This record gives sequence, structure tokens and C-alpha cells, in this order.
Amino acid sequence: MTPVVLVTGPEVSGVDGVVAALRARLPTAVVVAGRSGPAHRVPDAVLAVVSAAAPMSRSDWSSVEPAAERAELVIGVVSKVDAHRRWREVMAANRASLASWDARYRSTPWVGVAAAPGLGVVRVDDLVELLVDGITRTPLPRNAVGRAAARPDPAEARRVLQRSRLRLLRVVRDRSAAWRTEMRAGAAGIGSGASADFEARVAAAAPQFHAWLVDEVDREISAAAAEVGAAALRPGVASGGPPDTSRPATSSRRLEGRLAAVLGVGFGLGVALASSRLVAGILPGWSAAGWAAGTAAGLALMVWMVRARGLLHERAALDRWVVEVAATLRWHGEATVAERLLAVESRWAAEARAAPGNGVSADRQLTRDDVTDQYEWC
Repeated sequence: MTPVVLVTGPEVSGVDGVVAALRARLPTAVVVAGRSGPAHRVPDAVLAVVSAAAPMSRSDWSSVEPAAERAELVIGVVSKVDAHRRWREVMAANRASLASWDARYRSTPWVGVAAAPGLGVVRVDDLVELLVDGITRTPLPRNAVGRAAARPDPAEARRVLQRSRLRLLRVVRDRSAAWRTEMRAGAAGIGSGASADFEARVAAAAPQFHAWLVDEVDREISAAAAEVGAAALRPGVASGGPPDTSRPATSSRRLEGRLAAVLGVGFGLGVALASSRLVAGILPGWSAAGWAAGTAAGLALMVWMVRARGLLHERAALDRWVVEVAATLRWHGEATVAERLLAVESRWAAEARAAPGNGVSADRQLTRDDVTDQYEWC
């Protein structure tokens, strides 16, 4: 059975960062955030997350106590240790305070983490080791509902999936925006003859983004299923594959090339005349050498202007392409999230209607009112 880990804590304690870090490190576990945990399943472990900014207060513990009382494995987590140098003193104070409030938690292990550090690397190794060891060795709690999955409550499922949708949309938008910023910076500094390598990098973004998104949605659906007590669904694949991000064919640059050549010739002639006159004025009798030097300088300037104009045009075209690809990836991600979560909610709503004793006719057709109306995007 897939272990369920509930991460809870007071506001701005760093719960979201711990959840994200654990989901990356423990892909086989279901990591959820909340105050009371899944309604139909007792969590295998509860992580009580508090900030390292100050010792935990009684009200802080009251916010996590309902969840902690349901689990046999409780771990105290002091977050944001990267920003607070005295976090060990805070952790010691938390351990002493908790033991004085409730003797049942005297042996509760505590660990410091930096799940979403402002500087430095993520530090959750100790927590992962402690969590895996605790789940493996601790007898798992049994409750009256049992470990078997139950049919989800439609209202609860709608609330959980809506929260999952908002998180996924935020992740999709952040990832596409970060990719756009990175690639635009690369396009602005591209050199002559390096367009092919850059195009390959941009073209590879679509399949990579699609594969990442499928995995992210699968993990979110598994976490939502554990939270509402629904049957785990087989990892589905959104209809279609990665979006088409091929570079559009550029229009003819014949007129632009002619204009650049004319400008280059004009500037080259001007430099050639000026250089030859300068040399003739400084070194009388060296007219031929002056003309030769001026002609060479003029030709060099003309070639440089034509190549520079072509490179600037290529950079601008690549920049526009990157912006279009980023918009396509974002649209594809938002559409995939909406499609997958809507299908899950429809499935759960159908199971809830088919359940005996729910007061709803089993032959009632599924309508848009049975699923959330929040799956529209701009």
C-alpha cells in the first residue's frame, strides 16, 4: 500500500515547501498538505512543520494537534533553517515545550530542514531518512474505515481537485515563464552560426515539458485521491502528445539584404574616402597607400555591417519564436491540467452517484453541474 504522509502546520511555516521537496524525493509516497488529513484514511506519518524564526507557541501546536492525534508516527519539522542561524535552539525549545504540553510526544523526533532555501541547496536528507525509517518500522495505524479506498464525497472531491488545479496551473505558468526568460537571454547572446544548436534546444522543450507535466499531474491526482479516499486511478495520458513548436518558415529577406548592402557600401565608401584623405594629409606622397588603406577599411566596414545586420535579424526572429513557444507550452499545460482533472472529477462523481444509499438516482445522466465549473481558461 502506498504510504500517505500528511504535512501540516501554522500559516507561513513552510508547509508548501516541505510538500514540494518530499514529493520530489519520495515519488512512491503520497504527500498531502492540510490540517486534518484524508477523510477516509489515517496518514502513515504526520509532519508538524513550524518555522525556525521563533519557538513554537501553544496555539501553533493546537493547529496541528488534530492531525497528530490520528497517527502513530509524528515528526516535528523546523523549517527555514537556512534563514535562521539559531534554529537548533528553537528546535530544542520546541521539543521541551511539546513534552510539557503532552507527555505522549516526549519521544517525538525533531529535524531541521531547508525545503525552499533562498540561498544554497535544499536540505531534507535527514527528514527523508527519518521518515522512511519511521514508516518502515512503525506499526501502521488502523481505523474503523480501514485502508480500503472508499467512494469520495462529491463536494470534498470538488474542493480538493480545485486546489490541485490551482497549484498545477501556478506551476505550469511559473515553469513556462522561467523557460521563456532563460531562452530569450540565450537568443540575445547567440553568435553567428549558432542558430542550429539553439533551435534544437527550443525544439526539445516541447517533449520535455509534456513528459514533466504528465508526471506532475499523475502525482497530484494520486495525492488528491488519497486525501478524499478515492480509488487510485491508473496514470492516464492526456489526449494528444506534445504541442507543435516547430519554427515557422521565414519570409524572403531579399529586400532587407539589398538595403543592408546599400547601407554597407555607402558607409564603406565614406570611410574609404575619409581614410585616404587623412593618410594623404599626414603623409604627402603616399596617396596610393592611402587609397589602399581606405579601400580595405571601407570593405571591412561594409562586410561587418551586412553580417551584423543579419545576426541582429536572426536574434530578433529567434526571440519572437521563443515567446511563441512559451505561450504554446503554457496553453498546452493549462489545457492538459483542465482535461485531466475534469476527467477525474467526472469519474468520482459517477462513482458517488452509483453508490447505494446516496439518495441519487443511479441512472441520472452526468451533467456539467456534477463537476466543477472552474476548468475554463483564457
